[in-house]
Amino acid sequence: MKQSKLQQFFKKPGPPDETDKRQENPNKPTEELHEVTEVQTGINPDSRANLGSDKNSKNCDQDMISLGEESGSSTESSESEESDSDDECVDERMNVKAKPKKKKTHYEHKFNSEGLSDKDLQKWIRKDEKDSTRFMCLVCNKSYIGGKTHALRHSKNKFHVKNFEAKQHTTDLANLCSSNVEFKKSVMLQKSVENAELKLSGFIAEHNLPFRVMEHLPEILKNVFPDSVIAGKITCGRDKTRNIIVKKLAPDADQALSEKLQKCKFSILLDESTDKSVVKSMAVVARFWCPQLKRVCDRLLGLVEVPSATAQVMKGEVDKLLSVRNIPKENCIGFGWDNASVNMGEVTGLKALVKIDNPYVIVVGCVCHSLALCASSASKEIPPEFDEFVRDVYNYIQHSPKRIAAYAEFQGITDTKNHRLLKVCDVRWLSLESVVMRILEQWRALKVYFYEEFKAIKSASAEKVLKMMENVYTKLYLQFLGFLSTSQQAEHIVSS
Repeated sequence: MKQSKLQQFFKKPGPPDETDKRQENPNKPTEELHEVTEVQTGINPDSRANLGSDKNSKNCDQDMISLGEESGSSTESSESEESDSDDECVDERMNVKAKPKKKKTHYEHKFNSEGLSDKDLQKWIRKDEKDSTRFMCLVCNKSYIGGKTHALRHSKNKFHVKNFEAKQHTTDLANLCSSNVEFKKSVMLQKSVENAELKLSGFIAEHNLPFRVMEHLPEILKNVFPDSVIAGKITCGRDKTRNIIVKKLAPDADQALSEKLQKCKFSILLDESTDKSVVKSMAVVARFWCPQLKRVCDRLLGLVEVPSATAQVMKGEVDKLLSVRNIPKENCIGFGWDNASVNMGEVTGLKALVKIDNPYVIVVGCVCHSLALCASSASKEIPPEFDEFVRDVYNYIQHSPKRIAAYAEFQGITDTKNHRLLKVCDVRWLSLESVVMRILEQWRALKVYFYEEFKAIKSASAEKVLKMMENVYTKLYLQFLGFLSTSQQAEHIVSS
């Protein structure tokens, strides 16, 4: 039996009907078929008994078959009509479903730059350069579509939170490289500042300037060079300068000097202090040839405290100083000191003790001391009145501030240089030369001053000086001494 399309469309899965069973099993008894035809034709099964028992069962069966065929043909015709109507309904419903649905309008979200201004988002969000509708998550290293709302929603994602916490403890390679560059720049700047402080401290030590100068010099440099970063970072005061010199420059200089003296020949110059102190000091100076500077250099090897200025003590201190610096004694080929008996003694003097260690060492007395002795002996031939005249001129003017001011006025009147008078030193006999040259320079102003001084107060000291200046031989003698000193200087210049 043919089913309509509507029945096939709405057919539910279940047990198969009787006709299907009959088609599948044609050998079943006809009773089942009769029941089926009765059900399909609507005939009551009890009506079969009313047809009469006397009739032949075959006729009855044939009648039933014919009735079944008629009812089957009628049902088939009705079913075909129903199936046609059902097919039309199915076609109509399928046509309704086949109509295309309207597509929803899709709006593309473009990335808004206001998300970068958010303090919570600007740490990890960036605009996607490839697509303007997406944003880039630097933490997750992925691109997402949407704007600020989507970014806030993504920030609460558990994977994003986990990656963000992990990145907080991880240094970015780009930041690491940039931080390394900045660190190198800061290190180079710090080294430049330290180098500047070392040079300023070396300048103070080289020129024997007081440490108090460094309390003001850095501030002056900052004002003079406002655009200099190095000058602005110099913080070198008095105490720091002293520590740099004592703890940094001095040890380095001593080490460099010791290394040079370990490899070259040198001489030692000694001299003791002459002040009235409890502990005397002895300066030890090394003289050597410097190949870098290509000249003879004098460097302070040490300043040693000696309890007593005896030959044995001084010899022991020199040997101790050389052994501490690891300088071999064989490299010392000469000694020089003044001509005192404790130094130049042939039996118990320092010269004799040095000769014991090295018989071939050269010992030279102080040349300046020898020249001073010669000058002292030669000055004894000068008439005593000239020596008194030089001393009286200085003592009369320089011991009184009032007379110094009055003498300055006479210097201006006579157009003389405003120089002060010099004093003759009893120990330094060579100082007489500069004193004589200064009196000859101030001769005209001195003569006018002493003339007015004697005329005003009738002083005996002024009268004595004035008589010596009026003597023609006084000036001639002083000019002769001045000529000797200048000629000696000229010979020294020519010979050098």
